[in-house]
Amino acid sequence: MPFFRSSRWTRWLQVSRMALVLSAMLASFQLLAQTQGKKLPMEHPTFYRTTQIDGLSIFYREAGPKDAPTLLLLHGLPSSSRMFEPLFARLSDQYHLVAPDYPGFGHSDWPDPKIFAYTFDHYAEIMNHFTEALGLSRYTLYMQDYGGPWVFAWPWPIRTGSRLSSSRTLWRTTKVWGELENAAGLLGRSRC
Repeated sequence: MPFFRSSRWTRWLQVSRMALVLSAMLASFQLLAQTQGKKLPMEHPTFYRTTQIDGLSIFYREAGPKDAPTLLLLHGLPSSSRMFEPLFARLSDQYHLVAPDYPGFGHSDWPDPKIFAYTFDHYAEIMNHFTEALGLSRYTLYMQDYGGPWVFAWPWPIRTGSRLSSSRTLWRTTKVWGELENAAGLLGRSRC
């Protein structure tokens, strides 16, 4: 009779399974005992919220003291506000952080493209209403690629202390592209 079909093999498998279960239980009890009584290091947790803007549910993450300088973090494509989790962990003790998901991204509503204009101008309008709804009167914008183009379509003046951009691109789909070209003296020149 082969060993793998014997009663000794079956018994060995049962004992091995039991040892594995006991090891896992002991490890979890040890971890639990080590963390009991210890306060979590995060002083300013991240809150996950939604607000109604122009009939859409806009999801956003928020952390940090409300009286601290505010950073409005605008995600890239094809991402969501989740891309800023490492910043939330590192900066929430010094800054008030707000990171929305645009319509059609992350946990915000995904309206039908037949009835919703997915344009930079429309995103600018919605994000402007978003900041008004949250009562953000002064903030620093941090834009990640996709946030760059529509922020230039944002109604001026923007209530910013400054604008920070990572890999921003200017797309010609914003209604202010021509004004930007004229202001920057780019007409008839290469656009790198």
